[in-house]
Amino acid sequence: MVGSKEAFIDVEEVREVLSIGKTKAYAIIKSYNRELAAKGFLTIRGRCPRKYFEQKIYGYADYYNPAEDLEKKQLVVDEESNYQTKEKALTD
Repeated sequence: MVGSKEAFIDVEEVREVLSIGKTKAYAIIKSYNRELAAKGFLTIRGRCPRKYFEQKIYGYADYYNPAEDLEKKQLVVDEESNYQTKEKALTD
């Protein structure tokens, strides 16, 4: 099970990541918690789920998504094999 520190981001960490003041960090957390509450999720005052914060700030849900990484690797392999096939056809 993930601990509270890993699962949630607090005001001090938001301040560090975004280089902002405490008041603005609280406002951001409050805004994100309001969005989550509207979707029916439980929220904790002064803390925001880390994954939700990362999604909102960085534009993606997880730092590491194994399924997505495998899909990207497969696309690269497919592109390389298509390139080699076309190159071989041109040389023949």
